[in-house]
Amino acid sequence: MKKFLITAVIAMGIASGAQAQIISSATVIPDANVLINLNNSGLDWVYAGPIGPDEWGPGNIQPATYRAAEGWRVATANEWAMRPLWTDFIVAGNPGGIGSPPAGYSNHAGYIFASEYWGNFYHVDINDYANGYVTDGVNGGPIGGVPETIYVRNTLVVPEPETYGMLIAGLGILSFLARRRKA
Repeated sequence: MKKFLITAVIAMGIASGAQAQIISSATVIPDANVLINLNNSGLDWVYAGPIGPDEWGPGNIQPATYRAAEGWRVATANEWAMRPLWTDFIVAGNPGGIGSPPAGYSNHAGYIFASEYWGNFYHVDINDYANGYVTDGVNGGPIGGVPETIYVRNTLVVPEPETYGMLIAGLGILSFLARRRKA
């Protein structure tokens, strides 16, 4: 009986592990889960999940608007034409040893994705992406074709400290000139 209970608990854990709780949109996606400034294009891409937006109902994979506060959106036609390949999401140095595109991949140490931030999945199906089944809900394959989902945003630019210094100096000079002109 004890073996049966242990087996049942393990089976329930495996079955429930197929879908996880979505991480709230109030929690920012870490940069490690985002393809930052792909090919110096000024665009970040996020691999959001293994199905199309709302394909299997609300909560499975959210549309881009779910994280609009972070700037995520669907791509324009020109941006979509320059979308990343599945291989672009392999972590630098390929620590996961990814060769041919696997299915059901869930190792963040080897592949860049953020499915748990967009839906109730904790994996992506890289082989679908490699075969061209990819969408953002507007561009790409049909939603009913079970495509992978990616979204885009403009790369967030954080000014360097020197930029702040030049800005303050410039404002000081403008203020000085304005006062001198009034006098």
